[in-house]
Amino acid sequence: MFAARIVGPKEYEHVQLPIPDIENAPKGMILVKTRRATICGSDMPYYLGVHPLTMHRAKECFSAHETVGEVVASNSSRFTAGDVVMSEPYMFKGLGQYFLADESRTALIPNDGEWNKWTLAQPLGTVIWGMRKVGALFHQDVVVLGQGGIGLFAMQMAANLGARNIIAVDKHALRRTVSANTGATHTLPAMDDDALAAAVNEITGGRGPDLVIEAVGHQTDTLNTAIKLARYGGSILAFGVPDIEEYPVLYNELFRKNVRLMPTVSSPDYPRDFELAVQYIKNGRIRVDGIVTHELPFSRLKEAFDLFADRKDEAIKVMINYEQ
Repeated sequence: MFAARIVGPKEYEHVQLPIPDIENAPKGMILVKTRRATICGSDMPYYLGVHPLTMHRAKECFSAHETVGEVVASNSSRFTAGDVVMSEPYMFKGLGQYFLADESRTALIPNDGEWNKWTLAQPLGTVIWGMRKVGALFHQDVVVLGQGGIGLFAMQMAANLGARNIIAVDKHALRRTVSANTGATHTLPAMDDDALAAAVNEITGGRGPDLVIEAVGHQTDTLNTAIKLARYGGSILAFGVPDIEEYPVLYNELFRKNVRLMPTVSSPDYPRDFELAVQYIKNGRIRVDGIVTHELPFSRLKEAFDLFADRKDEAIKVMINYEQ
């Protein structure tokens, strides 16, 4: 099968590898022929060389986990050959023509050929998992810092959970446009913390947000921005992936304002959150139009990762097509 592996910072090597062995795989596994994958922010530290490859056990077909495809073989009692699924590859080894996955990290998707739509059920599932920590948001004011795929889904979930004002913040104009078209009541460009707090306070009538969702990650500034924005007794839900072990956090302000900080690693309750994500996209409760901005063939893998890493051409989600 065709595949790829990271060989250094911002460098992939295209290789031919054996198809993963389903015959000797543990019970409950499936073999999937990959159709599409989208790139996630959590893939970036390895691709950019921020995290050394020795930190991860996968040596090839890494890193991709937002994948959809067709089951071609199975030793699972839940899935059979021919099923069309959204599934998380074992050890994030999704950069190959085929991958192995556990049945517990797999959900059926409609067999309608709309791979680009259903691939987004994976990041949506991680957002559903995180938003379950905050519960109902009726009449609350919410700020979402960052309007990439995770931020856009978190913003829409806040609307589904009853939020009153949903303020989407991002430096990219296209992302703010998608936000406005999919549920944000207000959009703001990125600005310094004092100016942002003043703009948010004006929208919320001086109350400040009940909930701030940090969906940027890979740096420390926006977590402290969230602490500054949150009202007394408010909450922060931190989706952004950390690239370093220790963050310089404004702990005194967090403490004095009695703010609850909730980190949320992307570990959904499989398959429940995946299945709910598929249902939400199917019935229109979550809109995915405009989120995938670029699609490139597998042969242009490095270009796809560079496009996402550098946010070129206002990229939001970048998709890899395994059929071209």
